[in-house]
Amino acid sequence: MSAVVCGCASGGSSPAGPAGTVSGVVLSAPSCPVERAGSPCPPRTVPGAEVTAVRNSKTVARVRADDRGRFSVRLAAGAYTIVARDVGGIGSTASAAVTVTAGETADVTVTVDSGIR
Repeated sequence: MSAVVCGCASGGSSPAGPAGTVSGVVLSAPSCPVERAGSPCPPRTVPGAEVTAVRNSKTVARVRADDRGRFSVRLAAGAYTIVARDVGGIGSTASAAVTVTAGETADVTVTVDSGIR
């Protein structure tokens, strides 16, 4: 899993007060130029995607997805928007809302646009 690579508004990579974890994966879709019924074309993972945790319009953490598109970040309890950006592709972004509960792990999948049409 990735580690926090930037400072956080709450004081660094160790949140003050009760904290939880957001873990997830960044996917890219569509992954085939023409998707057909009966012909699987699952989304692909996005290695190295930039993942940002935003709370009250402020970036509080930034991590990179690993070589399997997975990420994990420890955050203070509360509501966040997780924004993923495909830095190696067309630079598309996508977001997902998540609530962090102290002592728990919230799982999230964020799917960016691959640009394939």
